[in-house]
Amino acid sequence: MRGAIWVLNIFAAIWGTIGFTGFGWPAMAVPIVISTALIVWASRVPSPVRTAAEAKRIGRLIGAWTAVQGVAIFATFALCPRFGIPDAAVPILAIIVGLHFLPLARGIPMPVYYATGSAMIAAGAIALLLPAADRYFATGIPCAIILWVSCIALVQWGRRNVLA
Repeated sequence: MRGAIWVLNIFAAIWGTIGFTGFGWPAMAVPIVISTALIVWASRVPSPVRTAAEAKRIGRLIGAWTAVQGVAIFATFALCPRFGIPDAAVPILAIIVGLHFLPLARGIPMPVYYATGSAMIAAGAIALLLPAADRYFATGIPCAIILWVSCIALVQWGRRNVLA
């Protein structure tokens, strides 16, 4: 679970930074500070221990879906400019990342990832409907918030399962 906390927060910081791209460095630092604070907070909360076999199975699952996601992301950033829609790449990226959470939700299992994935898909889809100039903010900030909320939900889940 600790690895998931780090990954969620690193990518939340990246999404937040993307969202604040046009606002300059002081604003772009805010997501980094929030993610750092969440990592520090989450590291103090006990988390359930997984068996070695379970950790290995989850690692393979995450690796496989991350590879699929990577290919889709590469294709997105290669094809969007060629189709004359470079500003669609970031919202499409959110949709791809959201889709990758769905098999993880089932396979780990981690039900909160259904909400994470669905919300990221929705954020990307809504951003595609907006003018190109608004898409980075309209995708990045919601995706950062979604990942931060997912982190908090994961910590709460871990806390409940350690105490059970």
